[in-house]
Amino acid sequence: RCDGAILPFVAASKSFDVIVVGSGPGGGIATYVLCRAGLRVALVEAGKRLRPGVDFNAHWNVYEKLEERLKQGLNPVSSVWRDFAARDHFTGIGDSPGHGLLRALGGRSLCWAGHSLRFGPGDFRQWPISYDEVKPYYDRAESFMGVHGEKNGLWNLPDGVFQKKVPIRCAERMLQIGVERLKAKGARMEFVPQRKAIPTEKHSSGRAVCHYCGHCMQGCEVDSKYTSANTPIPRALRTGNLTLLTESTMTRILVASGRATGIQYVDAKGEVIEIGCRALVLACNSVETPRQLLASGVANSSGQVGRNLMSHFGVTVIADFPQLYSRDVSNDDGTDYYHSLLTGLYWDQPSKKFEGTYQVQCASGMLPQRLGVKDVPGFGAGFRQRLKQVNAGHANMNMQGTTLRSAKKFVDLDTARKDRFGVPYPRVHLHYEDSDLAMARDMVETCERVIASAGGKVWSSPGEMAASKLVIDQNHWVGTARMGTDPKTSVVDVRGCSHDVRNLFINDASIFPAYPEKNPTLTN
Repeated sequence: RCDGAILPFVAASKSFDVIVVGSGPGGGIATYVLCRAGLRVALVEAGKRLRPGVDFNAHWNVYEKLEERLKQGLNPVSSVWRDFAARDHFTGIGDSPGHGLLRALGGRSLCWAGHSLRFGPGDFRQWPISYDEVKPYYDRAESFMGVHGEKNGLWNLPDGVFQKKVPIRCAERMLQIGVERLKAKGARMEFVPQRKAIPTEKHSSGRAVCHYCGHCMQGCEVDSKYTSANTPIPRALRTGNLTLLTESTMTRILVASGRATGIQYVDAKGEVIEIGCRALVLACNSVETPRQLLASGVANSSGQVGRNLMSHFGVTVIADFPQLYSRDVSNDDGTDYYHSLLTGLYWDQPSKKFEGTYQVQCASGMLPQRLGVKDVPGFGAGFRQRLKQVNAGHANMNMQGTTLRSAKKFVDLDTARKDRFGVPYPRVHLHYEDSDLAMARDMVETCERVIASAGGKVWSSPGEMAASKLVIDQNHWVGTARMGTDPKTSVVDVRGCSHDVRNLFINDASIFPAYPEKNPTLTN
């Protein structure tokens, strides 16, 4: 039954070598590798394929589409995330947790910023595998994705296989000057250009070279930015080994005699279908993967499924550099908003005030169709002039810190609420702790020091820190099916294979046993 209706049922009529569930960063690359190896693969995705430049296109003239989009209940400016992201799909418990879910071929790779940062040797100390073991795969992934960047020689943010870098913008250069002055006085920090999976030179995928429109997170309408939908999945289809099942929602994992035998899913017509497999790969994300495991009652003899939930969180400090007010802003092009990183904090000497690390993603510039600073007082001609000046001279400093892993952060099932297929919604529990607040305070102090050292002023700052001021990154959840060598304390082994169900693999960030300040996708 589905909302009281009887759905037609179709018994297992097809069997595959491997079923992959989820077509985001993890599922897309797994599908390609398996198909290339000659295996017959079914890729199951709950959403449809979105067409770049058609279903999303921030290049459109806003006023030409305004009436049509408003009638559809959409924002004036096209955005994959705002237009297509799931709503009311989980239950939040505690300090305003979020859960980013985009049901579409390619998943959240369609709207990611492309930030591609390697975890370093220090980050892997808490993993059962080392950086040296992972390094060859980083090399291959960066080449495959088309990552641009600059070689900086930092031990815990290793250099990679890069195309030519994208220059940082004017106000970010001011922050860089501030950092260099503080380093000269003994501060331990670094300021480097961002690294992104967006080609700045010709790439083997045939994707267009970036033309710096700045719409990356709204959805790349020219398909330059790497996504699962434009690189690994098309290559998998060309092998002839892939069966692509879009608009198909998995509702149950089928297990017999301790092995995964297939899945049950509901297709676009509402039919309930079972398909079989020799091996099953879950790549649903770090909330949906534990949800499906818990709902099906499999792979949880350790009791760790849904536990060890971590994400990135932060607050924002905005700098004001009056010396830049009169600059020419006509060349503020680039890849989206954030172009640089304040990093290297607490790598060598951990803080005595909090656990873990953070980085600061820095941005500036006046971008088409949006402004970095909007809260400027006044009205009339004076207001317009002031708005232009402040945006020309601003720099945004956005903290990306790792939440403390604890028993207060986890995913479980909401048995009181179910989706239209009868599967319980996930509950996401988030409770910030003293360590999290202390980290945020340190970030604000550090950013204000950098701004002052650069000769700028603080335009806005969070002030007295409280949990209500912290913002969770709803797209960076990890850790809910952690990797480990002990079946009693972990869900999967070092290959991502379930300790309990030996032909069930997890290929998303839920297997991370520890989490640094760096973005998860490249490691995923």
